[in-house]
Amino acid sequence: MFNVRAFPRQILYFSWFLVLVLFLSACSSNEGHKDHPADLDPGNVLRIDLNHNYGSFTPQMLDCAGSTFVFPFIYSYLCVPDTAGELQPDLATAWDYDPRTFTWQIRLRDDARFHNGDPVTAIDAADSILAISNNREKGLGRKIKFVRAVDDYLLEIRLKNDDPSFLKSIWDMEIFQDPGRQATPNPNDSPAGSGPFTLVDHTADGRVILAANENYYNGRPALDRVIFYYIPDREASWVRLIKGETDIAGDLAVEDYKIIEQYADRFYFSKVLYPYYTILLYNTHHPLFENPMVRRALTHAIDRDYMVQTMMNGLARVTAGPMGNESLWHDPDLNPLPYDPPLALALLKKAGWTPDPQTRCLMKNGKCFEFELLLATGSETGLKLARYIQLCLNDIGIRVHLTALPNDKLIDRYFQNTAFQAVLTSLSTYGRRPEQALSLWVTMDEKRSTAGGFDSPEAARLARLAMDAKDPATRQMYFQQFDRLIAGLAPGSFLFQKTYIDAMSKRFALKYPFSFEVYGLHRLQYARLKNE
Repeated sequence: MFNVRAFPRQILYFSWFLVLVLFLSACSSNEGHKDHPADLDPGNVLRIDLNHNYGSFTPQMLDCAGSTFVFPFIYSYLCVPDTAGELQPDLATAWDYDPRTFTWQIRLRDDARFHNGDPVTAIDAADSILAISNNREKGLGRKIKFVRAVDDYLLEIRLKNDDPSFLKSIWDMEIFQDPGRQATPNPNDSPAGSGPFTLVDHTADGRVILAANENYYNGRPALDRVIFYYIPDREASWVRLIKGETDIAGDLAVEDYKIIEQYADRFYFSKVLYPYYTILLYNTHHPLFENPMVRRALTHAIDRDYMVQTMMNGLARVTAGPMGNESLWHDPDLNPLPYDPPLALALLKKAGWTPDPQTRCLMKNGKCFEFELLLATGSETGLKLARYIQLCLNDIGIRVHLTALPNDKLIDRYFQNTAFQAVLTSLSTYGRRPEQALSLWVTMDEKRSTAGGFDSPEAARLARLAMDAKDPATRQMYFQQFDRLIAGLAPGSFLFQKTYIDAMSKRFALKYPFSFEVYGLHRLQYARLKNE
């Protein structure tokens, strides 16, 4: 439970702001890092803070977590999108699609080598795609009829249905060498990669150390090393960025960005409407939330526009359904439920909830409408959002009790599980891979849906139709119907899709705009230390 005292917290923020202003002003008056301690001038080493533990360094594993930020440095891809989103060659030099047979043929370069010196072949690419699509990306695996190597450098992928955009769905699958085929084992028992950096060490204190690949097919990177630091507290990463102890910090809090944005001369910023939305997810198997009308009523009671404009400083967009705001798969005619407390009360009354004039609590069968709301520890923004939800629902007579849990424990409570009443969390729209979004809301492979075991026969029917659709237009139509259906069933209050703000020190010159996404991390191989 929380008992936040706003006034002391405001004093703390104000004091920290003054210290920050003085610190940055002093820094901006000096050239380079000449007045910084020696350990704050690491030279030609890019330092990156991660707020997620690493998990496995094997790409096909489902528990990669923070390792996925490391992968773009040590593994290669068939192709990589340019700044306009068009795919450009990487390991692949050319590709062609035959719509009559649903077959892709992809020609690979013949000069790429894994870090152990072995050549990268079509067999490696086929094995990688199969391993990832059968484990990490099962939605894509269901679309593939077979993958095979035609010769050493020609890869063939045959699909079950027509999909001329399939390559855009798999470009970020890492190409690796199966450990069983490696002559020399890699550190941490990871597969061999062929990317711009090699994995040197994963230390006990949470560092992952990479060194420039001297034999990289695109030429040796300008950076000597890349070091990742596991810093679970986002606020600590932000402070480290300000103090010059790291070069990249991701997912800045709105409050932090409002302070730091005036120092654009010292930092690159990336603002991306991420394919994740914040949701107040309900356990639809619990008696309180089994009625969709009750769940919609709770959404009507929450002022999401206020959340976006005031609490998120405009750096978010209200979300209507599970496919998000910008995906090709969302229903363009689907609008968010409006903020309407009187309507919320009317719906709740239809469901049997009536206000008690003495307690001012909604009552049914002699019991007050109250529930526990879980949220992640360590997020000031998350806490503010949860407290605002608490206030909104209190206004209509619903009592909400806040409980904070570490993120891994929080996920365990609702991931294919019903050990919760409600949880404030984020879920993915899966952008280019909408098939993955189906498993959030539908039982698949005899496993409960990810989002609290929610299920619906109609949702399952639409999911099957979307998966089996023979052409892209029909597939899109079924996904849009799925989007509208889930929004109407309201397994949660879809709140907003936020803009992720990442920052990088201008200690380095960049060839491409900074981005903390897969393609942006892959492009950091071209970063150069200034004045070199």
